[in-house]
Amino acid sequence: METTTTYRDSLRCAIARTAAEMDDVFRLRYLCYQRRGAIAERADERFRDSFDALPNQFSFLVRGEEAAPLATVRISVIRPDMGWTDSPAERVFGDHPAFQAMARSTFVEASRLCFARTARRDAFYGLLGNMAALGERYGVEWLTACPRVEHSEIYQRLYGFRPMAEPRRYFGVSFETELLGIRLEEIRERAGRVGWMGRAWENARAQMGGA
Repeated sequence: METTTTYRDSLRCAIARTAAEMDDVFRLRYLCYQRRGAIAERADERFRDSFDALPNQFSFLVRGEEAAPLATVRISVIRPDMGWTDSPAERVFGDHPAFQAMARSTFVEASRLCFARTARRDAFYGLLGNMAALGERYGVEWLTACPRVEHSEIYQRLYGFRPMAEPRRYFGVSFETELLGIRLEEIRERAGRVGWMGRAWENARAQMGGA
């Protein structure tokens, strides 16, 4: 599957596939989370977890003009018919009725969303565009995310996500997150009305659709 997307200002987003690319993901995660005091210091300055080795987990990496890693997000694809059932949100909200309803269906989850200090807003747009495109490719019904409580409003205002559960401490970090969700059809309708959202999704879709 071809998975490289080019955004304005020469930002490029692709799934990290090689060991070196995944090392860039782990390093950027560590810098982001440790800078905010969300994880303890680690001698190797890398932040990874058991989900990174699973086949339904896709880590995207955004690079700038000088190929420096600027942002990353991991997208979990949940398709029970394919045997893909594990996601970070299940570890946190697995007993909640709202999550259980999504888990009986299909969804993609964004986790480990991290930015370098120099990252720009369009990196965020591009990463979430790839989330929608990956969900579309795998025919899921829902998109979900568990951002920090203080960042939840951004997802709600920009993308139309809705709160679905009270905040809980997230998997592997020290802060609390809120379970958010939106149906793919709802975000597709929103992307048709909001130019930057539609462009980010179309850029990602164009690359994935030809694979």
